[in-house]
Amino acid sequence: MIQINLRDTLNAGQFYVAELSEKLGIEIRAYKHEIATDTCFEKANLLKWPAERVIKTVLLSKEKDNYFYGFVFPELGTREEPKYLIKKEILPGLLGITKSDAKQFRNYYPPGKIEFGTSTPFLPEELFEEVESKGKKTLAKIFIHDYPKINSELVDISLGGSGEDAHKTSLHLNYENIYSILHNKFGNKINWFSF
Repeated sequence: MIQINLRDTLNAGQFYVAELSEKLGIEIRAYKHEIATDTCFEKANLLKWPAERVIKTVLLSKEKDNYFYGFVFPELGTREEPKYLIKKEILPGLLGITKSDAKQFRNYYPPGKIEFGTSTPFLPEELFEEVESKGKKTLAKIFIHDYPKINSELVDISLGGSGEDAHKTSLHLNYENIYSILHNKFGNKINWFSF
């Protein structure tokens, strides 16, 4: 694992991460790993960390909806039984929808921005902006799991992008600072939640 320059690592639309980390006095380190990883468990094994210190971001949207939602949470399961976001239990309370509507939500990967294994809470700014272009979606909200046990712990997050290098690159920062940076930039689009 080699530490690399944060600003050189960020993708287009993510420079707010460096700016706000400096402004808020938040330490973030960027790393390039020797091995590409796709899952939280692969990353935890690589780092020799508990899986709960590897953070996943799940983006969900309904097929014909213009909006998508982000959910950020630590890997709380085991390799044999990973923890999944149970849509029909969580979405109705957060979004004010029925369980039936919740079942229609599917994983969403903004084209060219992330792919399976590189989902990040630090999405490009442009995804938060209202779009009227057919086929494009706007990020409506990000919900971050309230998990005080690791708030002041160093965690690992992916940085987005695509290709092998994106699967080798990650950021390390304290868990609570994910919320601090995003909330400072995007205000009430960022919320804590529990499940």
